[in-house]
Amino acid sequence: MPIVCLKYKRKPWLVKYREPWSGRPRQRAFAEEADARAFEATQARLYERERAIIRAARRRKSQGHAASPTIAELLDRYLGSLGNPSTRAASAYHLRLFADIYGPRKAHCLTLEDVGAFLVLQQQRGVGRATVCRRLGIVRAAYNWATRWGLLPVNPLAGLQLTTPAPQTPDPPTAREARMLYAVAAPHVRRVIALGMATGARIGPSELFRIRWTDIDTREAVLRMPNAAKGARAEAREVPLRPDIVRLLRRWEVEDAAVGCPWVIHYKGRPVRSISRAWRNTLRRAGIERRIRPYDLRHAFASRALDNAADLKCVAEIMGHANEKMIVRFYRHTSARARRKAVNAAPPLGLE
Repeated sequence: MPIVCLKYKRKPWLVKYREPWSGRPRQRAFAEEADARAFEATQARLYERERAIIRAARRRKSQGHAASPTIAELLDRYLGSLGNPSTRAASAYHLRLFADIYGPRKAHCLTLEDVGAFLVLQQQRGVGRATVCRRLGIVRAAYNWATRWGLLPVNPLAGLQLTTPAPQTPDPPTAREARMLYAVAAPHVRRVIALGMATGARIGPSELFRIRWTDIDTREAVLRMPNAAKGARAEAREVPLRPDIVRLLRRWEVEDAAVGCPWVIHYKGRPVRSISRAWRNTLRRAGIERRIRPYDLRHAFASRALDNAADLKCVAEIMGHANEKMIVRFYRHTSARARRKAVNAAPPLGLE
């Protein structure tokens, strides 16, 4: 693994290496040479263990069932059966590593021992338990589908049991934290904060980053929100806008008209695909150390609206959900004020 020093970078020590299962090039930067050397040594030891697991997994020969598809073919056909483009893309991403290792083998030859070896590989890489379970859950779903449609006579993963830990969803930003973030954010991140907390849009290229100025009517205070490709019946939904957000939008619209930019969320006139780095910098400048994701702005909209007696069905429609249960299950975070109100709702116990 070569180590390169690029003195003009903030983290000049660059370790270049390749994945042992796919050969894809990777690199990681460090501020100190000692950290780079330690990472290189750790990777070398880790790769030896990984190669041993991969060799053992690939040594098993495919016997019989010559017409049986390979694992790569089975997974490709399963992905092709998924109707939702977003689900298909996410599943393909998670299946990539599994296919790199086991793809050439016959599908019926996969064993629970192979699945266990993949689990070990992922744990050695520091992948979280929830992510590993999600990836293996997709593999299991693909095998269930293949068995149901007659591609496999027997499902070799029928006994696979996955224990998924409960997701650790951070609390959404409070109004105070939102103001702290807004005060130090770059212009495009400010727009994400304001519109994310005011409309409940999905933060990313599926919805919020797709908005154009032609989708906004500041006179009628309405936003035509493009729907994400998640089975919605319509291409867009109508989202009312609050007066304070309309004032911001009018100011931003004048700024963008001067440079001829059609996008509401943009970076120097170019459309935005991700704000991950800008978001981390914003959290650091605001002095917020707890975990907050851009997507938590969407959670904040739901929680603040429901805490202030908004209609649950209206909140679901504004957020692009046909089912109100999704809001209560995934997006509703109770506030300290609401919890205190619940505690004080009952009369005193009269213990004194």
